[in-house]
Amino acid sequence: GARLSEKTSQLTETQTIKLETIMSFTHLNQIINGDSVEVMKSMPDGCVDLTVTSPPYDSLRSYQDLIDGMKEEYNGYSFPFEQMAQELYRITAKGGMIVWVVGDAVIKGSETGSSFTKALYFMELGFKLHDTMIYEKNGSSFPARRDGNRYSQLFEYMFVFSKGKPKTSNLICDKPNRWAGYTHFGKGS
Repeated sequence: GARLSEKTSQLTETQTIKLETIMSFTHLNQIINGDSVEVMKSMPDGCVDLTVTSPPYDSLRSYQDLIDGMKEEYNGYSFPFEQMAQELYRITAKGGMIVWVVGDAVIKGSETGSSFTKALYFMELGFKLHDTMIYEKNGSSFPARRDGNRYSQLFEYMFVFSKGKPKTSNLICDKPNRWAGYTHFGKGS
């Protein structure tokens, strides 16, 4: 209305553009289907408190569409990880969190370790590695064979990053720890 117009006339052009961007941001509490990097570019700085994602990793899925200029390519699928991480850092609010759920493929007898290199990249951007959890899956797509030399991967890593000190924490403490007060496998402390 008129009050907003009076106040915006005193702002610089850059400040006015930022204000219009924030006021026109209509993605609040919505699911958006689109190119994640492009959608994040349309979002204002520091507008997201929590991101929980399990992006594709390594060669565990086969996709046909290529994204030009991407550093990583697995089976015809390009994953713009660095652009995505940079945009996540920009749009994450101070005190905001990201839960990045990933695993590693086994290629030529070795786990790729890509989950760890990506976690380190998030830290290079300025995120803190607040917590690391293990997500236990119900089963394995590739069960271990009796004549094999590797256990089935029945888990994925859940890297929890924070942008500064987390502003909200609601830990789930749903059962007592049966080993509380004990050390060294059952001996009293």
